[in-house]
Amino acid sequence: MYKPFAALLVGVQALGIWGLTTTGMLSLPTPAQALCVSSPMDGVWQNVNPNARSLVKVEYRSSCHDVVQCPNGNCQSQPTDVGRIRVYGSCHPTACDWGWTSVYQRPQWVRGKYDPGFANKWVWAKIQNNQLIVVTRTQFKDNSNRANYETWDNFRKVSP
Repeated sequence: MYKPFAALLVGVQALGIWGLTTTGMLSLPTPAQALCVSSPMDGVWQNVNPNARSLVKVEYRSSCHDVVQCPNGNCQSQPTDVGRIRVYGSCHPTACDWGWTSVYQRPQWVRGKYDPGFANKWVWAKIQNNQLIVVTRTQFKDNSNRANYETWDNFRKVSP
């Protein structure tokens, strides 16, 4: 009779330890999760001018970054980019893909930069009247004496 009681006591102790362990695991805090809200600029955009000689298509994807805890309580997202933009120039027979570049928030606009070697090309974009407005500023750096210039294009969304 002593052996079954000892076995029962060991079983009860094991259940107690298991219960404390699982209770401890179940009560651990879970990491907080924030929702990333997509930007109205997210998607593929087509130039409203079918004869555009500058940009013909734009793709935009917003970014979502974790917030980094700061010792003084003043925290901000790292890195500071807010998305990526991909622009396509007017080339024939197919559009010239400039590739993806990060964009950063500026007052009322996002801005990215391309460097194809012969020039710096800044691309500014914003939503206005349900269209994507894109301004491209080109500054030549190849000593060609070409005049710097700026183009403005309007785009309509063709897919999310």
